[in-house]
Amino acid sequence: MNTDKKTIMDELVYILYGYYPNKAGQAFEIISAVVFKILSGNDVKYDQYKRGEYSKTIYQLDGEISSDNEKIMLEAKDNSLKEKKVGRPDLQKLTGALADLENDKGIITSTTDYTKPAVKYAESTKINPNMKNIDLYIIKPSTEFDEKGRIKQIIINMNVAIPHFEEGAYNPELTKESKEKLIEKYSDKGNIEEKITEIYDKNKNIKFTIQEFSRDNQPDHKEFEDEFAVGAWDMQDCFIKIKDEIYEIINMGYKIPYLRSKMEFVLKSDEKPIILIKSLDGKVDKLLTEEEFKRLSVSNKEVK
Repeated sequence: MNTDKKTIMDELVYILYGYYPNKAGQAFEIISAVVFKILSGNDVKYDQYKRGEYSKTIYQLDGEISSDNEKIMLEAKDNSLKEKKVGRPDLQKLTGALADLENDKGIITSTTDYTKPAVKYAESTKINPNMKNIDLYIIKPSTEFDEKGRIKQIIINMNVAIPHFEEGAYNPELTKESKEKLIEKYSDKGNIEEKITEIYDKNKNIKFTIQEFSRDNQPDHKEFEDEFAVGAWDMQDCFIKIKDEIYEIINMGYKIPYLRSKMEFVLKSDEKPIILIKSLDGKVDKLLTEEEFKRLSVSNKEVK
């Protein structure tokens, strides 16, 4: 290929994948195929040949996008050297091929714009039951102007309240029977001090520690600005141990202080946009980055 006839798309393929395509127009076929691989994640091939179902004619497809539900024929038009718009005859040619092929619909990509008759013809394919749909896209190198008005970063402000369990106060409520048992045994002994760190079952086996339970069962903290969470956890078939005897409890009251902080997260991409893809129906308008292209490879006429 003569160097003075290389297009922007030829140079882009060289930058991204390290070689110049040996056929005129193939660079844009490759770029278009990679773009739709990025957008859809479906199987995408370029420069394919298929035989017509009726005419038995061999058609060259610039690309084909395949999913479980449909096969899309891709036609790539690189008119960047001529700066010529894609016209209605190009769409009519695609319509003729689609009528003879098993493909469900067609897509045309262009480095330039489309003529008004071409756009009108594409719109007619959406309502004509005898025609297969044709969608029109513009794929071109992106500029700083294309980045205007787009979200470049997202700032998230978070208010975080973290329970400080170690500084919490815990107050078990005994069943009526346990209260009577405890009063009967210790009423004449004054104050009883006992550090409760475990909860037991009726056989005096440890079910869990207070620390384990509190961490697995968040307290009821109603408002962010509240200094404490105050409430009670229901405790079914649970016992505390006092002087080697167990006493059944109904619930565990708590007053737990909260540590509060505010955090800010900034989400942004440092990846460089290189391609703009835009559909004429307005459903797609997206910038693709160099890194997105380089994550994929092109070999044996397939994008992987």
